[in-house]
Amino acid sequence: MKEKDIQKIVDNIGKYNPSEEDIMLIESLQDQYMDKSDDDLFVEIIRVNDEIENNLSPEQYEEIFHKLESIRPMLSEEQNLKLDKILKILNKD
Repeated sequence: MKEKDIQKIVDNIGKYNPSEEDIMLIESLQDQYMDKSDDDLFVEIIRVNDEIENNLSPEQYEEIFHKLESIRPMLSEEQNLKLDKILKILNKD
C-alpha cells in the first residue's frame, strides 16, 4: 500500500467522531466478545458474514473486503495471519 493511501486512512480515522450511540455499541460488543476464544470469534464472524451478505448489494458486500485489505499495513503480523484465516474461511482470499 502506498504511503499516501496509509496517510489517507490515518486522516479519515482522525476525523471519525463517534456518537454516544456508537460508543455504547462498541462497549457492548467489547463486553460481549471479551472472553471469547479465537475459534468462537471465527464462528461469530461467519454468522455475521452470512447476515451481511444477505442484506447488502454485491457491491456493498465487496467493499467491506476492500476496506479490510486496506488496513493490512496497520496490522501486526499476528493480526494479518488472523485476517488471512478469516478471509480464507469466508472464501475471500
